[in-house]
Amino acid sequence: MAIALRYENGVEPTLYIPLGLPGVEIMAVELDTEGYHITVRSVVNHTRCRNCDREITRSHGYDDPITVRHLSVFGLSTYITFRPKRFVCPHCSTPERKVATTQVLGWQAPRSPLTRAYEDHVLLQLVNSTIEDVSWKEHLSYDTVLGVLERRIITEVVWGEFTDLEVIGIDEIARRKGHRDFLTLVTTRTAAGETRLLAVLPDRKKGTVKAFLDSIPPRLRRTVRTVCTDMWDGFANAVHESFDPDPGCRVDLVIDRFHVAQQYYKAADNLRKKEMKRLKQQLSKAEYRKLRGVMWLFRRRWADLQSEEQTRLEGLFQYAPKLKQAYQLREQLTDIFDALLSPEEAAAKLRAWGAAVRDSGLTCFNKFLTTLHNWWDGILNYFTQRHTSGFVEGFNNKVKVLKHRCYGILNVTHFFQRLYLDLEGYRLFG
Repeated sequence: MAIALRYENGVEPTLYIPLGLPGVEIMAVELDTEGYHITVRSVVNHTRCRNCDREITRSHGYDDPITVRHLSVFGLSTYITFRPKRFVCPHCSTPERKVATTQVLGWQAPRSPLTRAYEDHVLLQLVNSTIEDVSWKEHLSYDTVLGVLERRIITEVVWGEFTDLEVIGIDEIARRKGHRDFLTLVTTRTAAGETRLLAVLPDRKKGTVKAFLDSIPPRLRRTVRTVCTDMWDGFANAVHESFDPDPGCRVDLVIDRFHVAQQYYKAADNLRKKEMKRLKQQLSKAEYRKLRGVMWLFRRRWADLQSEEQTRLEGLFQYAPKLKQAYQLREQLTDIFDALLSPEEAAAKLRAWGAAVRDSGLTCFNKFLTTLHNWWDGILNYFTQRHTSGFVEGFNNKVKVLKHRCYGILNVTHFFQRLYLDLEGYRLFG
């Protein structure tokens, strides 16, 4: 393809730009207000029979002309017009009926108004964007962009892309906030530290999650060593019922330490709220005013505070000794999770911590002590390999951004496709 650039001095330099459409020759090039219109002709004199898949070479004329959109040149749209060749199969045809096949060249995207290269470009633009935004930028209809997504992006995991699934994460996300309508996200973390999407499930029921886990091919099931979840019975029971009966699988269910921390931090913070309410009634306005802003200090770790912040927090503790006890117990428990302990060592320290809580007389941690008892094995499994759902939580942030960007996606299949494209798009189409 050649584009001539004219200058006032009469020089007409020619810039050659490869079309990237193998198997064709250019017959004509026209330029108008819509862009470049290029007519091409196929130089490939064979195709494969649609019936028997054999290579056929007997010509049977041409199909109707087709015009497809190609990659833009210097900001101008490019359109390719051609008449696909047709071939007759001598093996499938009979005297009464000819079996003909229309040639499809490698750069064509079947049943698409775009070339495959241009579809790749559209999908790359769609990464971390919206269908409507891309349709405006590329001057395409919404349905055209959606059609590219639906044709080109897989709707479920391709197990052949994986050699192992050592760590699996299971978590939920609200499809519609406030409606108790949840999706389950199943992900894995590769040896290189990349998060890969395995499934978007329509609910968080045990049966739904178990059915997916059961569908993992045997060669990959045997590579699973850890499943990280939050404290939802449906997830835990699905993992146990799927993997425990399989003698070839030895899987540890790990309750994510950050979900555990969320509970005991909340327990301490609930006591802070009660104590601050008490102090507001008992202290003078001037004294209480000095305690403003301590909420954020109380929620942070002691080692992360500046000396003046530590002094302010100590001032609060002088008025509320119970808060100091709760804060210290919370810090001690976090130190246990931060320490490089074996499961046996961690069990001894957690039991000692529970005894210290009971001896303190504080009741704010009672609910957490019940949680600790109920999920004891899963919490201790964290200390085996120190796996967490951090990669899942990071992925959930991407999901939330996608939901806000697209004003919610209710179609589970589209949800999977959009998440897959956001995760893999640069690798596949960049």
